[in-house]
Amino acid sequence: MTEHGILEPLSEDQWFIDSQELRSFVATVRDISVDTIDNRKLTLDRLEPYFQELLAQEGWLPEKYAQINPESGMGGGIGQWLLYRSQDRSLTVFSLVIPPGSSTPVHDHLAWGLIGLYKGNQAETVYSRIDGGNLEGHAQLEVVEERSLQPGDIYRLLPPEGDIHSVKTTSESPSVSIHVLGNDTGCILRHQFIPEAHSVKSFRSGYSNAPCKEEDTENVRI
Repeated sequence: MTEHGILEPLSEDQWFIDSQELRSFVATVRDISVDTIDNRKLTLDRLEPYFQELLAQEGWLPEKYAQINPESGMGGGIGQWLLYRSQDRSLTVFSLVIPPGSSTPVHDHLAWGLIGLYKGNQAETVYSRIDGGNLEGHAQLEVVEERSLQPGDIYRLLPPEGDIHSVKTTSESPSVSIHVLGNDTGCILRHQFIPEAHSVKSFRSGYSNAPCKEEDTENVRI
């Protein structure tokens, strides 16, 4: 990042797991996203069947990337494990691991994308922002949907549609979801909401296994 918080390009694409299944999927995502750059709804329409296939396959995600993280930037022991990041930071794939009974903060993503449940069960609450965003620190949300999610279920992000949500693990084991997003989600500044207080603040979730500045790679704990 620069001193102003702008993300600088990386020297190359970054792969954090050795998985032919993931490499094939990422190649498909890149092809589809380029072909449909002017229509992100079409991007998601075309991508979803391939994502469904990835979620149905077992063994491609190493166990260490399906673990909770007590030092999580998301809080609550949530592990956010980067699996792939493109050189220009326009595409990331990561796993999000939420302990039983824990939930994410209410947050946004600021990018198109797909999120699919790989293991466990979740309850998702989707919000819509109904204020104008003109008053700093203030945000008014309304609940637009509540869903119970099983392995293989997919939810879409197409800001502002579906972009603000919170997720809670309802299974006795941690839930593991796979995120495919059109930005460097863990490193950008995005928004954390407290609906009952009608408040919002900026936050950066980070990743459990990768820094936001490339020169800090040697200091990462894996």
